Amino acid sequence: MTGIRDEHAQIKMLNRVYLLEELLSLGDIGGRKDLVDFLNLTWELDEMPSTDFRFSNAYQDINQHMVYNDDWDYNYLFDNYLNLINGSDIQLFRFLENVVHPLVRLPDEQERYVETTNKHLSKEGFQLQISEEITNHKVYNVIKVGSGVNERVKNLIFASNGRKPRIVLADAVSNNIQIAENEQYCLIYDSPIPQTGLLWSDLVSWWAKRESKMPSIELERSLYKRLFESLSPQSPPEQKLFKNFFSIFRDEYGAKLPALIPQVYLHYDPYTIRELNHKQILPRQRMDFLLLFSNHERIVIEIDGQQHYADEHEKANPKKYAEMVAADRSLRLAGYEVYRFGGSEFQGDNSEKLVESFFRDLFKKHGVFAKG
Repeated sequence: MTGIRDEHAQIKMLNRVYLLEELLSLGDIGGRKDLVDFLNLTWELDEMPSTDFRFSNAYQDINQHMVYNDDWDYNYLFDNYLNLINGSDIQLFRFLENVVHPLVRLPDEQERYVETTNKHLSKEGFQLQISEEITNHKVYNVIKVGSGVNERVKNLIFASNGRKPRIVLADAVSNNIQIAENEQYCLIYDSPIPQTGLLWSDLVSWWAKRESKMPSIELERSLYKRLFESLSPQSPPEQKLFKNFFSIFRDEYGAKLPALIPQVYLHYDPYTIRELNHKQILPRQRMDFLLLFSNHERIVIEIDGQQHYADEHEKANPKKYAEMVAADRSLRLAGYEVYRFGGSEFQGDNSEKLVESFFRDLFKKHGVFAKG
């Protein structure tokens, strides 16, 4: 089952070899689980074909040759059979996360395995870090080091197309929110954000569940239409960016297309501007667009119209501009990437080329590649 080296992998092959050798030297790689059940956490062995004509799938194959007969060694299993050395980073990261998962590894063992893994991953700019704790048991995920937002995504409120929602804390201890009024005007993504980021296919699956329907082309179109409605007709550049993004990349990227999420609440003040009566207002309560390439890599895209730097008389307003760039600095220091477009860039026939060029460069920077 040896495969061709994944050209998009960032973890070098030699580093993978050394990492795997050192992990195997620590002892039983499967920990508290039987070997085949442990491997099944990373690979869907029941769905993989067997290389032995006597068996129908990889689960039975590995059981025979690693458990009953013991005529394969671990190097053959992971390199030749499971393609861990030459496979994708996503597969490798999932495997490493499962090696130290509390279902597999006791707490006193976790630290040894995490330390060994990070010694090798850090050379490539990655690390296993704690993402959550379940009943005092630590769960680790692989993240990029020194980039992104430290906190995990907890609430995603987006696509507001009407009156401001009234949001309350249903459980302040657990940070669970609930929309008390105007729920019909915005969406809340209430599923966990995968460590690999939020894809358009994830959003479609969530929408199907929300609408109690099966995923389909028609359902996908209804989600697209609902998101498009949140973009103001007074902002044609936002509409062009959103429309061009999908027309250019939807078929090319398929299920791997990152979700371009419009009108995402960043800061939320429960009071309206009128109620605040010119008191301090949180800057940039909403982001024009957000992409989540992982739980930590958050990309903000802003389309600047005159309202960002001029007053109602179309006169340059230095105070407004200063507030905008100060808010940008705060976001960047928090780990967000912020990219701004001037609305005039979308005039004429160049908007499609502009969108394609920008997103191809952005995807390349973050290791986001098309299907196939």
